[in-house]
Order: sequence, then C-alpha cells, then structure tokens
Amino acid sequence: MNILKVNMTEGNIESMPVPQDKALGGRGMIDYLMTEYGSATAHPLSPEALFVAAIGILGGSSAPNVHRISVGGKSPLTGGIKEANAGGVAGQKLGRLGIQALMVEGKSDEWKILKLNAEGASLEPAGEIVGLKNYAACDKLRQRYGDKVGIIIIGPAGEMKMCNSSVAVTDPEGRPARHCGRGGVGAIMGAKGLKAVVIDDSDGELRKPVNEEAFKAAVKDCAEAIRTGDFTEAFHTFGTPMFIDGDNERGSLPTYNHRQGSFEDEKRNKINANALQETNKARVGNTGCGHTCMPGCVIQCSPIFYDQGGSYVTSGFEYETIAMFGPNLGVDDLDAIARMDRACDEIGLDTIETGCTIGLLNDARLFEFGDAARAEALIEEIAQGTELGRIIGSGTANAAKVFGIDRVPAVKGQGIPAHAARSSKGWAIAYTSSPQGADHTAGVVLDEPLSKEGQVERGRQSQILMTAFDCTGLCMFTFLGDAFGLLTSMINALTGTNLSEEDYVQMGKDALKQERAFNLKAGIGPEADRLPDWMRTEPLPPTNEVFDVPQDEIDDFWNF
Repeated sequence: MNILKVNMTEGNIESMPVPQDKALGGRGMIDYLMTEYGSATAHPLSPEALFVAAIGILGGSSAPNVHRISVGGKSPLTGGIKEANAGGVAGQKLGRLGIQALMVEGKSDEWKILKLNAEGASLEPAGEIVGLKNYAACDKLRQRYGDKVGIIIIGPAGEMKMCNSSVAVTDPEGRPARHCGRGGVGAIMGAKGLKAVVIDDSDGELRKPVNEEAFKAAVKDCAEAIRTGDFTEAFHTFGTPMFIDGDNERGSLPTYNHRQGSFEDEKRNKINANALQETNKARVGNTGCGHTCMPGCVIQCSPIFYDQGGSYVTSGFEYETIAMFGPNLGVDDLDAIARMDRACDEIGLDTIETGCTIGLLNDARLFEFGDAARAEALIEEIAQGTELGRIIGSGTANAAKVFGIDRVPAVKGQGIPAHAARSSKGWAIAYTSSPQGADHTAGVVLDEPLSKEGQVERGRQSQILMTAFDCTGLCMFTFLGDAFGLLTSMINALTGTNLSEEDYVQMGKDALKQERAFNLKAGIGPEADRLPDWMRTEPLPPTNEVFDVPQDEIDDFWNF
C-alpha cells in the first residue's frame, strides 16, 4: 500500500510506501502525516498546510463494513487537528488501487481534478464543474469519466473556503450523500484548488491478505458478530433516527438552541423514526431504511427520504441532521428538514454546525423558532455567498462573535452536536477533552448520563477505543470498538503484523496524544478543554441538570 503525495503548486505526484513498522490507517494516518509532514503553526488555508484523505487499515479488503474514508488537516474552524470520516465507495476504490492515503500540499491557481486509476494519477482541469452544486457536478464527472467511478468532492461552500464546509463522497448509487462533515475539511481541500478526486478502480482488485486462510476465518467471525450484534436489527430497521425518541426520553435532545432537552410530544411525533417510516410507506410503499452507504455493509442502516411525489430527496437522513434542523430549530416539518439536508449536501455543509448556527441566530433576532421557511432561506444565503450567508457558513462560534452573542454552544470553536451535554455528562467529556472539538463520535458514553461520578474515566476509555477504531475504517455502528481479538485477527492476517490486543489499545492512545501534541503546538492548550460556563449554571429542562463534572477532573484527562 502506498501514500500519494500531491503537490498542487508544482503539479507533481509522487508515491511513497506506508511505513512498515506502524499500523496506520484512517484517523491514525492523518495524525501521522500531520505530525511528520504538516505544520501546526501554518494557516489552515495556506499552501503550507496539508489536506489528507486516508482509508482505514482494513480498507480495500473483503472485511465487512470497513470502507469508511477519513479526511483531515488543520481545521479552519477549530485551529487544531481535524479528522472527519464518511461511508461511500471511495474507501474501497482507493484500497483496490493500492492507495492508503492522499497527502495534498501546495495550491493550484486553477481548479483541478485528481484522477486516479490503475495506470497512475494525474491532475486535470476541473472545467465546467466549478461552481456547480454537488449532485450536478457528480453527474458531469460521470459523463466525463464513466458511471463506475467513485468521487470525493467539495461543493460551493468548499470553493468559497467556508469554515463549515464538508467533503462529500459518493454512495453506491453515485449520489454525493455521504459527508466528512465536521471541522471545515471542505475548506482545507478547496484551499488547495482541488475540486474533486475521481477514482476509477475498474482494473484494480481487493487487497490480498498475507495470510489468506486466517483472514477468511477472521472475516467470517467478524461478519457473524456484526450480524448477531445486540443493536444490528434495530439499526437496520430504524436507522439512527430512532435516537430522536431515545434522547428525548433521556432529556438530551437539543431543542430551541439548547434551551430544552426534549421536544413537545405532538411535534416530536412528526419527525421521529416512526414518522419517517410512515411517511415513506405512504409515498413509495417502503420505510426508506435498509440502504447501504458503502460496499460490504452488513447492517444497512442508512435512511432515505422521498417527497410527496415519491421522488428521492436525500439519503443518509440521520439523527444528528434531524435533531439539529428539527427540535433545535423548533421545526416539526419532516419535509422541510429533508430539504435542508439535501441543500447542505448540495452546497457541501456540515448539517450539525449549520443547524447549531441557525439556532444561535434566534438570539440575534434573525431567526424565529419553528420558521422552517426562514431556515431554508438562510441555507440558500450560504449557497449564494451573501454577507449573511458567509457569516452563517463560518460556523457557530464565528457567527456568535459577529453578532455579539455570549451564549455559544461550542467547544474549541466547533458547535455542540445533538446529544445535550448537561444531560449526557459522559458524552460531554468528549466535547471538552477531544482534540477534535465538540464531536458526537469522539467518545460515546451512555452509562449514568446524569451522574457526575466516574465520567472522566469513562470518557477517557471511550475516546481511546474510538480513536483506535477510527484507524481501522470500520463503521462505529458495528459496535466492535472493544472487540480487540476480532479486530487484531483481521489486521494481522491482512497485513502480516503481529498486533496484540494491548497494541491495539496503545494505537488509540498514541494517536490521541499525537493530536494533543499538534494542538499544543498550534496554541490550543488545556484552557480550551471546557464546556461553556453557562452550561454549568443554566439548568436544562426537563431534567433541570447542569454540567457539574469538576473541571479539575477534566484537566486530569490526559494523564494516561
């Protein structure tokens, strides 16, 4: 497996081997390349900064659910290191071409496409796709390069280098509906002058394991563990929208700009998983669930939404999006929420940060809760690049500075996602301590959500395991993050390494500490590891909890 080093200034592309003395993939590969070749002090949008796309350690193989792709660099939103990952077909296709990572440096004066196939790599003029929204741009690229290609692309927000821009990845149907969303990774890619990466793996092949028999056995065990997992059937049947009711019951569903933890029943019942399924059944005769976002997926939990005429609107219609455009904005119109999701996919925006920012605008009297039409209009402002649109596209913390708002639901410059910190206190430890900023996947803790006791240790262990898991390319909804034996068996048989279970855990620790070291060099110190003060004093109905985990315990997080 190789790393492609792409210099956009010179137009040069070089190949270098993945170091053999390390298990590197996904988030860990980004951490490694940013540490070895990147600059913590460079401006995120400068030619000196890096943009990295990396598949997991198991990516490109026949293992199940392993083809997520990570992208990252230095975030223009947080100022620190960033990794965001998504499903789609790009991870498998890169692996089939023997490419573990792309490391992009420099800056092109003209928009380019990076074309990859079995014959090599080349930079080509982007041409007519510049300025197009993602769906139309992908249609054009398939006309140019063929129907079977996989595409990694930025939309207009990334072209405008907005701090909240995402990187889209096409799904098995060719739709740019899977997004590496958080941290402004689209702006990092856009700053290079790189509009899209087109991957033609028609002459590629799945990776050959070093120990084929052992790998087959490990893959069989893994697939069976996923299939028979405690949550697989529920995720396949309902998808992540089932969290709407779960978080609402827990009092951790962000509502009215994080002022409540639950949505009124009559409104929530219009936008929850049951409503989604009933709406789709009435329109197209099926629930819209059971779609796969990437090749080899055993769970198939991605929901699709259809309009009143039965036409496709959006896929990957997930909990975070529904929560941040629904309850957080006081909106109970599922059609409007789906249109907002599609608009963000088209423009190339993180739906979490966008919903968080629009909710904040209520404090500036620029948005009234429940006004779905206004929310849609504000997203269109982002697409048009108006002054207000650019402010919203800069993210929650930046918009708050412009409008003089002091009640800001953000950590390290990144908007808090859809599991409310005051009533999910273990989850909040990830928001406070993660080098990635407030991130919903950094470290999931559901135990004793209202207790302040033991949450730092729970959060520490969850982050270590999630970081290691992010290195593999596996989807977190396989719930195999602590199945060390299964994971190391596949990794060792595929790559010829001899990772122990302790080595696997250490991989997570090492990657986390690399991220911490990068952030310290970038000027992000321990003082950034905290929730906003108002979350310690303002109770969140209906539990009326405040965040009361002692700060000195949080400051001890990194002692491992």
